[in-house]
This record gives sequence, C-alpha cells and structure tokens, in this order.
Amino acid sequence: MIHPVTDAGALARLYTEILEPSFPPSELVTRDDFVEGAASGVLDVLAASEGDAYLGAVVGERYGGAFLVDWLAVGGARRGGGTGAALVAAGVARWLARPGVLVVLAEIERPDMFATHAQYGDPARRLAFYERQGATLLDLPYYQPPIDEGLPRVRNLLLAVLAARNPAPPPRVLDPGEIAAVRAVLLGTMGTPDDAETARVYDTLDDPAGLRLLPLADYARVPLLDGP
Repeated sequence: MIHPVTDAGALARLYTEILEPSFPPSELVTRDDFVEGAASGVLDVLAASEGDAYLGAVVGERYGGAFLVDWLAVGGARRGGGTGAALVAAGVARWLARPGVLVVLAEIERPDMFATHAQYGDPARRLAFYERQGATLLDLPYYQPPIDEGLPRVRNLLLAVLAARNPAPPPRVLDPGEIAAVRAVLLGTMGTPDDAETARVYDTLDDPAGLRLLPLADYARVPLLDGP
C-alpha cells in the first residue's frame, strides 16, 4: 500500500528505517529537519508499506510549476521487486494532478562520475531504473546545493524529467511554461547566480536556442560543471 505520511512519529521512523540507510550524509537533511518539513507540508511524503513494515518512500517538494523528488528509496530487501516503480508512479500521479504543476523532476547520479557503492547502490542500475519509468533528461549542467551548513555541493548530477504535462517526446526544446518551472526549482535550491558555477547553470537555461530535453540514455551529452 502506498499512502501519504504526515505523523511526526511515523516520519521519524521512515527516516531511520528507509532514508538514512539509503543516502550519504551529504545528500540527506537531518531527521529533525525532515520531520519538520514533512509535518509542515513543505515536503510531501509517500510511503510504501506492508502491514507495519515500511518498504520504501518517495519525497517531493514543490517549486512553482515543478515538483522535485528530493529522495526516493526502497529498503534493501525489497529492491528490484517493483516498489520503487510503484512509488514513482504514485508520486507522479499525485503531483501532476496539482493545479499549475507542469513537470516532476529528479536528481540522478551520472554513472560516468559516481562509482558503485556497497550501501548506496549502483548509479548505472539506478539510471536504467529511471529509464524504464519513462524519465527523460534536461541538457543542463547541474549540482545539488549543500544540504546543510558545512557540507559540499554534489556536482555533476543529472536533472531528469520523470513526467511532464507536455506529452511531446525528446528530443525537443522545453516550452516557456516548463522553462519557468525549471527556473523556479533552481531559484528555490541554488538561489540567484552569484558565482561562476551557478551562472553557468542559468546561462544554459537561458540559452536563446532553448533548453533541450534528451533521452536519458544520452546523459553523456550533458556538460560537466568541472569540465570544459
């Protein structure tokens, strides 16, 4: 069963049992911040459960016309059994149904920049999972801003489109509404372009030729922030 979670105790348990084992500290807020954000409605949390056991969770956050998936995780014993796909489908359906939401985005590690980790998984398998869910890709250099003070940026992630109201497949150029939605995500996460790296992201977004939507398999075409 997939259902929203708003109770503070249940959120704390979901964090400890599902999210904390699935992400490195540089990619996850503290438990208190997670519970506060979800209980207040800033974060929208869906959990997959079976009886009293949590199997996985997907967490989204709205920025203007976009929802950004902050975290998607499935407990180790349930990976590969369809729970992740069900969570993605439920999240996409829930968030695209909100008035004014045009796209649902997610951050994905590049298989050519991130190594397989015994605890946190294989980026190549994760990319293949999202490709099976129909995800596409923004041709945009991207980083995850520091999750907390003192933590680094997580550079050279991919910003994927899990779903969009515009049904046109890639390759194509995003329409003005989609551009505005992506801009809202960048402003809400990175802030204004006050350094060269951030300015490069916005320059790509504002390219007169338009921001391209690509098949996810073409991820190697997306420029690196620390490359030429």
